Amino acid sequence: MRWSLSGAVVGVIAVLVFLARLESQTPTNSEASKLIATEINQLELIRYDSAGRKLEVSRARHAVQLEGQPDLMLGELHVEREDEQGVRWQLDAPRGLSQTRNDILVLSGGVTVKRGADVTLLTEQLTIDAERSLATSSSDATLTSARGITKGSQLHIDFRGGTASLLGDVTSSFVKGTSGK
Repeated sequence: MRWSLSGAVVGVIAVLVFLARLESQTPTNSEASKLIATEINQLELIRYDSAGRKLEVSRARHAVQLEGQPDLMLGELHVEREDEQGVRWQLDAPRGLSQTRNDILVLSGGVTVKRGADVTLLTEQLTIDAERSLATSSSDATLTSARGITKGSQLHIDFRGGTASLLGDVTSSFVKGTSGK
């Protein structure tokens, strides 16, 4: 009986020492230990320039800001802008990151850009500089219109001027009879 009682005491002490060491261990992933500071469903952000003109309206189904982080992580993002010609641009992406300190919005996860009813652009990631009214992507991009399809390895959008440029390794295929004349 003495051996079993002393064995049980040693066993309990060993388990307590193990649990105390396990509890004192720091997490290996610092991101997992960050707390959510802000969580919003159905967020709408309106960005204005320094003169008070509306630049864009962004809507997200879900937004999260982690404790100690200035950026806002967005889910199911929709952005609307209007160029100087009055044509509306609509941008949609599954994810986004709003860098509020410098008016940058990064859309990712497969971005769809529509200019009016006639032009659609697709790219993997798009960075929007709201103050400068520019957007850039170093991901492959595809422009589709009634006239055909054009592909490039980079995309540059000037929202003020209402233009989109495909750069690097650009290829086009046109639909017969749609020259625009």
